[in-house]
Amino acid sequence: MLIYRLLLMIASPLILLKLLRFSRGYRHYSLAQAFGFQKKVIKADIWVHCASVGEVLAARPLIKAWLDRYPSGHVLVTTMTPTGAEQVFNSFDDRVSHRYLPIDWPGSVSRFLKQLDCPTLLIIETELWPNLLLQVKRKGVTIHIVNARLSGRSFKKYAKFSSFSTRLMSLPDLVCAHAQADADRFLALGANKVCVTGNIKFDLKVSSQVHADDWRQWFKQNEFVWIAASTHEGEDVFLLEEHLVLKAQHPSAVLILVPRHPERFELVYQQACAKFENVGLRSETVMEDWSNLDVLVGDSMGEMMHYFQASDLAFIGGSLIERGGHNPIEPALLAKPVLVGPHTFNFKEITENLVLSGGGLRCKNAELVGDLLLAFAKDKALVMETGQAAYEYALNNQGAVERVLDLVES
Repeated sequence: MLIYRLLLMIASPLILLKLLRFSRGYRHYSLAQAFGFQKKVIKADIWVHCASVGEVLAARPLIKAWLDRYPSGHVLVTTMTPTGAEQVFNSFDDRVSHRYLPIDWPGSVSRFLKQLDCPTLLIIETELWPNLLLQVKRKGVTIHIVNARLSGRSFKKYAKFSSFSTRLMSLPDLVCAHAQADADRFLALGANKVCVTGNIKFDLKVSSQVHADDWRQWFKQNEFVWIAASTHEGEDVFLLEEHLVLKAQHPSAVLILVPRHPERFELVYQQACAKFENVGLRSETVMEDWSNLDVLVGDSMGEMMHYFQASDLAFIGGSLIERGGHNPIEPALLAKPVLVGPHTFNFKEITENLVLSGGGLRCKNAELVGDLLLAFAKDKALVMETGQAAYEYALNNQGAVERVLDLVES
């Protein structure tokens, strides 16, 4: 822990700069909360921590199922980022309150916990802050790690610091792991109790609003629409090149390009403009004009399911480069064929099983993505068949939310 605290001290200037950027960019961001200051005691029956947008979306079916069981209960959701906070504001009613999780400085964590009255903490995925876990444990709060995943790469990093990792992993009362491979890694690092519950993201319910809004209607004139979702630096240019190849044979095809990080929206828009004449931003282009575009850049947060619904096929970003890929479940729940690159270690089992089910295809490079785009654009039956296989795979893996809630209750 001493080494961790020294590293945290060294990183403090960078942390402060990031907090200042948040406070300047988002009106609702609270620097006071980031330092652990609260105006009054926070009372909740259950506390759910989500790092950012992705974790809030993952936790949404879990929180809603818990509220269905306990209609008069109250949930506290903490996030690190303002975009995660916005997703909380947009997803729940007044039975759910939000606070920013304090930076993992001992003093900030201590101030926050003194103003907290809650018996149970659920941490979504693997957001393990050592000072937070230590002080939460001392306070007597029960700690559950939910939807826990630990890649082979992350396991090796933890294993290099075995004494630190053993102490850290022994703090949670229960780890609810994605799959047996994740469970084995947590146990090897010193976790006390580990259960395999599956992935709660499979239990995501597609909002009726997504179908009601029906963004696909704005592309009725287009024979093929595909999305490159959650892309990272090093992927966009290659995918834009493949879209040029696609449009040579299918002139009305449209690419919906959604960068993972908001700070890249403008850069990706400029990259698209360098290759195509008709490029629009979601924030600036009226929906009636979407069908006239070559590329629509999705510069919005929390609308990914709408983008997937509007598409015929989904490519999952972060997988052409060694980022490890993102979760392919959302397009699968909308019966969309899924393409991934070679690097999917963040969601290894999920992606491999999706491919085995026939609902997804793996591409070793961008050129193969382009070849498959041409194949799907020419064959609507292939789109339907592959999309249905993806949907059935997602449906068959639901049930993790109920398993997690039963374990938390027990």
